[in-house]
Amino acid sequence: MKVIDVFESIASSTWQRIRLGEAYKVSQGEETITDINLLELARANCTEVQVIKTPKDKEKCQGTDWEWWIGNHRLGWLRYAVQAKKVDPRTSRYKVLGHKVHSIPQIEILEKYAKVNHAIPLYCFYNYLDSSSLISYWRCNLPYEVEQFGCTVTPSKHVRTALSERGARKFEFLHTFNGTKPWRCLVCCPLMLQVYRTGSVTDTSLNFENVTVYQTLPSDLSVALETGFLENFSSDFYSRDLEIYPKRILVANYEVDNV
Repeated sequence: MKVIDVFESIASSTWQRIRLGEAYKVSQGEETITDINLLELARANCTEVQVIKTPKDKEKCQGTDWEWWIGNHRLGWLRYAVQAKKVDPRTSRYKVLGHKVHSIPQIEILEKYAKVNHAIPLYCFYNYLDSSSLISYWRCNLPYEVEQFGCTVTPSKHVRTALSERGARKFEFLHTFNGTKPWRCLVCCPLMLQVYRTGSVTDTSLNFENVTVYQTLPSDLSVALETGFLENFSSDFYSRDLEIYPKRILVANYEVDNV
């Protein structure tokens, strides 16, 4: 199984799981969906995508849901700081998009972490809507497939816009941006080639911020790929002054033909 197959499968199952949760009146929050998706990643047994356990002693300092390292040894690696949010299928709203942590907006924590640690701030949306057609919100060059809306990503700047406008914390608003795409795009879209090769999103629809192309993975993370566990957060990659760390780390290969 290729990494794109894993991402597509999880997006599809997320869409169906939220649909079934609504049908059977079983509530599922972001944490539950993320934990189930972690299980699905493990069950896929795909060497091209792995989830790394993070140090237990830093749990009280965890401020972002995910950190993703996506790339390969030829092109380098992009680092993403990721916050997950689930849609309310009945209203199409992301009800806790403006969540605060100790009175600090969560988006500020995410963006500060991303800026200090040279990562791209992203939101990952878990979605299901009972709609006859969502094709007008499709921003992928591959053929329309509604279940791929199950997991979508968007730069945090679009969430900032949504938070500043009344009534904009909705699937429809956030999926009008060209930069809001199925999450599989991060591991296979040819548009990403320019980012890896130039470190720039100019002339793309991606709208990423804080783009840094790392030529290699951090050495501690490379070791963790063998052991499944990150021994510590290196100060070379995680600011000691900020003291914020990700709950989970995902490492995935970027795949595109003829690279």
